[in-house]
Amino acid sequence: MPPAIIKATLQSAVLGLCSSLLATFLTPKQPPILALFIFSLLITPFNFIWQQYLEEQLPGYTLEKAEPIKDMPAHASQGKRVTVTVKRRLNVGNTLLKVGIDQTLGATVNVVAHLGGVRLLRGVPVDECVQAVKEWSEAL
Repeated sequence: MPPAIIKATLQSAVLGLCSSLLATFLTPKQPPILALFIFSLLITPFNFIWQQYLEEQLPGYTLEKAEPIKDMPAHASQGKRVTVTVKRRLNVGNTLLKVGIDQTLGATVNVVAHLGGVRLLRGVPVDECVQAVKEWSEAL
């Protein structure tokens, strides 16, 4: 079984390829299918690691022990396995923080990478790629 990062990268690339192929039928301007496919293969591992980092720093769920069984006699657990149930509880504050950070900082980095990266993969000179990023940032 391949690691999760490999599976996510391949799934992202295939979905992006399907999206690009569909776009060829829906828009008069043809998308740069190969450049978008390669870009997806390159950027997805970074996004995967970014999401893992956010989850490590701001866990979306916390674990809490459930209430113990009150009617269990004291001697019942001796020599036997005792099952302890654990509840997963959504940490709303961390979840909102993660969404906020990802949709601001993460989105900005991804847009800059996309604007410059796809152009570079299409053979556009670096100075034109930088100019495209500058024009986008000025439009904000």
